[in-house]
Amino acid sequence: MNTTKPALFANSPYLTGVDVSLSELLSYKQQAKLRLQPIASAAYRQLSGNYLAKIKGRGMEFAEVRRYQSGDDIRTIDWAVTARTGKAHTKLFQEEKERPVFILLDLSDSMIFGSQFVFKSVQACHLAALLSWQAKQRNDRLGGIVFNQQEVAELKPTGRSKGLMTFLHHSERLCNARPFKSETSAQPLLMQLKRLSRLVQTGCQIHLISDFSQLDDNCQKLINQMRRHNQINAWLINDPLESVLPKDAQQASLKINSLYGSGFIKQKDALQQYQEAACERQEKVHSIFTKQGIPLYQLSASISLMEQFHAAQ
Repeated sequence: MNTTKPALFANSPYLTGVDVSLSELLSYKQQAKLRLQPIASAAYRQLSGNYLAKIKGRGMEFAEVRRYQSGDDIRTIDWAVTARTGKAHTKLFQEEKERPVFILLDLSDSMIFGSQFVFKSVQACHLAALLSWQAKQRNDRLGGIVFNQQEVAELKPTGRSKGLMTFLHHSERLCNARPFKSETSAQPLLMQLKRLSRLVQTGCQIHLISDFSQLDDNCQKLINQMRRHNQINAWLINDPLESVLPKDAQQASLKINSLYGSGFIKQKDALQQYQEAACERQEKVHSIFTKQGIPLYQLSASISLMEQFHAAQ
């Protein structure tokens, strides 16, 4: 049996691009030590943040109350203690430790697709692994929802290496299960957002990883509810073929249809409609998250994950 990597994956952690292995996901331990930022496209740059920087996104928890001193932020004054003692007191806060981090990892039917490099589901697992290792690097507790079309793993926040390894094992298993041609008509994204909303508590960090092909008004309401008391980042995984057909495919189609007279025009219109519909879908997703003030990052399945990040200064 030949165990040599194909040339396409020779210098990357990806093994096949169709399945994902635990060794691939474990390889992101080293990248977790870096201060990384997504390289945003022009359409998404306005929402681009630097959550992956180690100091970003940490919450604060109450430590104690002391007498107000010159220069203290008046917004932290403890009015109850001030009224009781007759002297101004202020609240002190310290950096919150072991903050719960939840990752919603969508591996449903629409994610089992890739035209150039890897399946969207595989890229989503690699991203989830990077975010998981970042959480462990910050000593946060990791939990989440990992689901495909037929099965779901609900993981409560757990600290140390246990939460990380549990999440990675379920990511590998459910990604490789790939239940093609599912007969269910359920909307797994909506169902798992409902599950996630029951699982999270105030002050959590939430990552949503999906192609958001099932994003509708009901999903939007659930996301908005969680956003009120938690910090949310959305990660859109896409493939180039979903937006624009390759030129050679377009030319071939047009050449074939040109033999049938009017069929040439109809096919040309169909290609334009395909691209317009794809653009409309992306703009809808972008608009939904923009209105809610949620950072949206767009990552492609056509190139390796780390090529889509740069080191923060």
